[in-house]
Amino acid sequence: MIGQFPWDPFPPGEPDPKGPDPVHAIAYRAAVTAADAYHAVRLALRRESGILRVGNRFVADGRYREVAFLALGNAANSMALAALHSIGNRLTQGFLAGPEPVPVDLPFHGMVIPPGFPGAPRAAEVVEAAGEIARDLTEQDLLLVLLSPGALRTLATPPEGMEPDRFAEALRAAHAQGASGREVGLLARVLGGGGVGGRLRGVAPAADVATLVVDRGDGAAVLGGGPMRELEPAERAEARTVAERCGVADAFPRAAWSSALPEPSPIRGTISRPVVVASPSDALQAAADAVFDKGWSSRLAALEIREPYDAAATGLLARGEELLVAERMTAESRTKGVAAFAMTTLGLPEGVDEGPALGGFLTTARAALRRRESSVGLFRTSGDLGSPSFPPGAVVGAPTDTEVTVPLDRARALRMKRGITDVGCLAVVLYPKPGEGTATS
Repeated sequence: MIGQFPWDPFPPGEPDPKGPDPVHAIAYRAAVTAADAYHAVRLALRRESGILRVGNRFVADGRYREVAFLALGNAANSMALAALHSIGNRLTQGFLAGPEPVPVDLPFHGMVIPPGFPGAPRAAEVVEAAGEIARDLTEQDLLLVLLSPGALRTLATPPEGMEPDRFAEALRAAHAQGASGREVGLLARVLGGGGVGGRLRGVAPAADVATLVVDRGDGAAVLGGGPMRELEPAERAEARTVAERCGVADAFPRAAWSSALPEPSPIRGTISRPVVVASPSDALQAAADAVFDKGWSSRLAALEIREPYDAAATGLLARGEELLVAERMTAESRTKGVAAFAMTTLGLPEGVDEGPALGGFLTTARAALRRRESSVGLFRTSGDLGSPSFPPGAVVGAPTDTEVTVPLDRARALRMKRGITDVGCLAVVLYPKPGEGTATS
């Protein structure tokens, strides 16, 4: 059995939520519980009956003398604690870098890297610490690389001849000119230094390396700048196309475009392919199932919406209307209503504070709602990470508990107790069936 996570965002066994938006709250709780990074890593690292499971590999429990780890990104603390609880005293050394301080539960060193675009001034220190942890490992040892969204900011240093703040400014400008979150990550992977672009492959040349990834939808291979995956020529060509389209190619040093690709590091140990332990689909399916269990018809609006917040909001509502029409719901229908679900990155690069975009999404959604009984919720699986001005999640529109009187001209916040996973944002649109209830004011 996997024990309870001491930082469970929604502790098991809680009664159904109360308040004006219980259906939204049920969906939110199910989503973050299903995609929780701690439990996901505990499933991927298991010791049972003399066998050690490491991602998709199974080896004898005595195969490794010691295990070291690097935990990087928003869920670094959760993933590291899960490794400690799985491996036990064989986990002898490690290093964490993420937006939160290392808690006292973890007897390892770490570094706080706040949210933002790649170009953190201390990223070079993270890469140096990673080398110190890994370089003395032998063929009898294992290195765990635990990556979650935000790892890119901990690993990407600027190209030679460029200051960190200028690097971040250039990437921010590309995003402002239309580069998607994935494309910003590609620019950082191709042009940046430090640990991105496969440069971590050689930090432990003799040891076996296993990479476990929390994916937000852009793909496990590029999350964190793909520290264990070598650059390919096609990626450089795509990055150049993106930079020229956004008018930022000249913002980067000319040498960064023409320098040779990093030479593959000599490797003696086994480097396993990255294993995704938590993803948007985990959160999405759990949320839909939980709402279905409460008598609603759950429908998939989109597996992943990567457009900016305004397009994401209008696109979700347009798709929700299509699903509602197709349902042909009447007052005699056995369902309580139609619930349309989607996951979204809000078009943001990994590691950037989602709060302002969450506010923009809900403002756009509230203006675009066509039915007075409907409601829209948007919920960050990154919890309270980022600006305190924005809650982890909020709802606009009519309450689903129609006996609760609420003002309809403002968003209603929903909170997580604790915990960060970050598989993106869960978006939910609820359409109660006719006669099920109307908005109060």
